[in-house]
Amino acid sequence: MNENNPPTSPWGGWLLHAVIGTALTVVLAWLAAPPVAVFVAVLAVGIAHEIGDGDFLRANGGPWNGVRDVVAFLPAPIVFVAMHVV
Repeated sequence: MNENNPPTSPWGGWLLHAVIGTALTVVLAWLAAPPVAVFVAVLAVGIAHEIGDGDFLRANGGPWNGVRDVVAFLPAPIVFVAMHVV
């Protein structure tokens, strides 16, 4: 294995995105942030991350590559909002 070319994940990094989204949700929930604010914050972090990666650019498979990656951040905040709205 070449250290300059690490193996790519078969999940395309989506699992890592979900873990980061979950961690951010947990921290914000612990700080007693309102559920919708938690969702918006995680969404904003996901969008900012994907803009930084360039995943919304056509050359990198965008815009759908970026959209899929942003959605990967959202399972935990969606569940968190649903638990507090219902």
